[in-house]
Amino acid sequence: MPTARATVPARHAVARIARVLVAAMVGLLLVGAAPTEVTAKNTTSVRSFFVPVAESPGSTARIRLDVDLYTPATTPAPAVLLAHGFGQTKTDLIPEAKRLQAAGYVVLAYTARGFGRSGGSIGLDSLDGEVPDARALTDVLARSPAVQKQGGDPVVGAVGGSYGGALALMLGATDPRIDTVVAAITWNDLADALVPASAGRVAGSTATPERDFKSGWASRLFGAGITAASNPCGRFTPRFCALYDNLVTGGTLGAADLALLRRSSPSTVLAGMHAPTLLLQGLQDSLFGLDQSDANARAIARAGAPVQVRWFDGGHDGGGIVGTDAVIRSWLAAHLQAHTSVPATFSYAVPASATGFGQVVTAARYPGLSGAGPVRRIPLAGPAATVVNPPGGQPASVTGLPGLGTGSAVGRAAAGLLGRANPPAEQAQFVSAPLTSPVVLAGAATVHIRVQPVSGGTSAADALLYAQLSVRTGDADRVLPGGVAPIRVTLPAGGTDLTATLPGTAWSFSPGDRLTLTLRTSDSQFQGSTTPTAYRVSLDGPIALPTVTPVATDRTAGRPSLGVLIGIGATLLAALLLIAVALIRGRRAARRPGAGPDAKEEMQVQEGPPLEIRGLTKRFRSGFLAVDDVSFTVERGQVLGLLGENGAGKTTTLRMVAGLIRPDSGTATAFGATIVPGSPVLARLGCFIEGPGFLPHLSGRRNLQLYWAATGRPRREAHFDEALAVADLGGALAKKVRGYSQGMRQRLAIAQAMLGMPDLLVLDEPTNGLDPPQITALRGVLRRYAEGGRTVIVSSHLLGEVERTCSHVVVMSHGRVVATGEVGEVAGDATELVIGVTDIQAALTAVHVLGVERVEPHEPDGIRVAPGDHPVQAVVAALVSAGVGVTDLQRGRRLEEAFLDLIGATEPSA
Repeated sequence: MPTARATVPARHAVARIARVLVAAMVGLLLVGAAPTEVTAKNTTSVRSFFVPVAESPGSTARIRLDVDLYTPATTPAPAVLLAHGFGQTKTDLIPEAKRLQAAGYVVLAYTARGFGRSGGSIGLDSLDGEVPDARALTDVLARSPAVQKQGGDPVVGAVGGSYGGALALMLGATDPRIDTVVAAITWNDLADALVPASAGRVAGSTATPERDFKSGWASRLFGAGITAASNPCGRFTPRFCALYDNLVTGGTLGAADLALLRRSSPSTVLAGMHAPTLLLQGLQDSLFGLDQSDANARAIARAGAPVQVRWFDGGHDGGGIVGTDAVIRSWLAAHLQAHTSVPATFSYAVPASATGFGQVVTAARYPGLSGAGPVRRIPLAGPAATVVNPPGGQPASVTGLPGLGTGSAVGRAAAGLLGRANPPAEQAQFVSAPLTSPVVLAGAATVHIRVQPVSGGTSAADALLYAQLSVRTGDADRVLPGGVAPIRVTLPAGGTDLTATLPGTAWSFSPGDRLTLTLRTSDSQFQGSTTPTAYRVSLDGPIALPTVTPVATDRTAGRPSLGVLIGIGATLLAALLLIAVALIRGRRAARRPGAGPDAKEEMQVQEGPPLEIRGLTKRFRSGFLAVDDVSFTVERGQVLGLLGENGAGKTTTLRMVAGLIRPDSGTATAFGATIVPGSPVLARLGCFIEGPGFLPHLSGRRNLQLYWAATGRPRREAHFDEALAVADLGGALAKKVRGYSQGMRQRLAIAQAMLGMPDLLVLDEPTNGLDPPQITALRGVLRRYAEGGRTVIVSSHLLGEVERTCSHVVVMSHGRVVATGEVGEVAGDATELVIGVTDIQAALTAVHVLGVERVEPHEPDGIRVAPGDHPVQAVVAALVSAGVGVTDLQRGRRLEEAFLDLIGATEPSA
């Protein structure tokens, strides 16, 4: 063994020498190719300054824009113009700007006019203000020697989300110097986004569709523009202020209003788009739905520019653009660095449902909202019903909250609680029979509706309805993401038939699910009607669900629904009180044994292990057996890794451990106490299961403070400093969570689970979104946590990390436990060697001549050796003598191989 250890420093030395040689060769190649164009500074820089721009077209008056210019270590380099979201400033762009800088880009991040320290008034990305500003900033990049040039023009891409996304589209369509555009969760036509036209169409009608003001969202956006000013109009232009005042007091859009909004709409200029464009649109978005992205995609395609569309599980109602960083950087690398084309494929996320994991589906091309696969027609049952719009439209039904839609735990909880109070007289529901086969909706569902005035009603009136689709899985009801569809039609005395198009979305329905279409007369997110009226509504035929024929499905890439921080309910507004009561009772119960300084020691003597599971079984209403007779025990001081393929039952097991769902049979006990929902012993658990979820408009620090305050425990017991040290977020703790990357949210969620230093810490995929140094740091934190007498359970698919972190493992497959024990015991075959080499064939020959028991190739660049009686140094010496370089050496079979063997042995037969 001492000899084997002695080979490790030598191996590192060889690796370091190899890296130096490779770096030197690459440097020589670069210098030889372009000796005057590449400047390796080995340092990065950020410079802040103001750029003067015209206050309005043709004006000699100037305003100043607040700018940061990030320069990478090597220049000249391609550039990225980075635009922020509404109500933000350049400060909110710092994390993404630094990531792009590290990736080798010059980044110009700035504060748009009307915000922060920039001058001017807010024109909502107007062609008369914000768009010329962006062209002026492109001039700054064109003059910079740090920016790469091609044909005299700068190599530059425009990137933005929401407010910044529309700006990026409009800049790309009006400035030929823009080489590529990335636009996320943004609009096509601002009039259609904020004052949408009716989603109901009467066959043969040529009338202009009526509109309904999206007052909830508009009020929130207008408020973001006036928070820092005493003027009632804040920093908006007078024309936009007058427009808002007109709409919020019940006015309608006139021709001049439409013209003003379309001066701030990509739809006006996309005919001029030449740059390859990536459109990222969130499913969880009632502000800018998939219809806005669809309109952008069709316009760009008509202009002849390449366009790729991706729907992801995020948006203004939950998650923002978290999780899209890698996609954006890959797109920029292809178009600004490699100068290669990207296939115009289409991909869409399918959010995690009540019985399954999320997934990402890829299709050959973007089909639009009508889909390109077979249309599934699902009959909906329900009698014709009379629905009433009360005087003044109040009380209005609650289907969601702006910014807190069904994509977040907070939105689901708030809408669920408030939704129970929705007046029954204001809605009609039509429900399907349980589905007999699965179907994946991808697009905008349609349904034929008949609307009639009630007996004794007026001969003609405007009928206003709001349509929403939901699904019932077992006892759980979920509203499909995307919001509601307003339907406004002129209603003749005899009634009318119309086709309603619901908001575009994606959802995976399982056998046993029931679809529910709800038609309401009011919705709190819209202006609605103040006229008391009544209609009789019924359906004429089934609901049509568009589908897309996939070419690939990634069941590992689907991010679970944002906002589900299971087990601690950190952000559930209504549930916080219930959780606080349970935690307070639990702490009191946990403190009863003993009262002196030895109380904790007495309790440990009397109580059982931190976790003991016996015969745990869970079958969902769909018939899917998620967990099948699972048993294992976790002792104090252990760091246990729970391993298994997607769908193995890991998360369902942890949800039962956390008291979130009840098992069908079997028991789970913690410290000798049986776990059921609301158990006092749950106060000794800290859990992070199925993804982070926080109040997006609050800072990271404030989220943690609110969670701890809800427990009712003294602040001194929180151990905030230790938890914040784990998060390692620095100054970002003071920033709003909506601007956090996935990795930042992940670290904040782990810190939240560790508040109070729980005796049993349960973490589900804690390393998702973390970079290698952060993963390494977390490894040390978890080990030290367990060494202090506590217990850690980690569910992960990173087998190498589990091997380095955990002392014990439990392997699950198809709902059953297939192996348990110490990591070394489960991995087995400790005498084997896996050796990385520079020449596999020469290595096989050299080791075979040595006379070992077995030698074989080990992909991608190594050999596997069973040395028998030959010591490790003899095998290495034989390789070196044969001129074979040794790049890596590992003793024993890896956990990954053992895991694959174990789950392979449990694959169900065909």
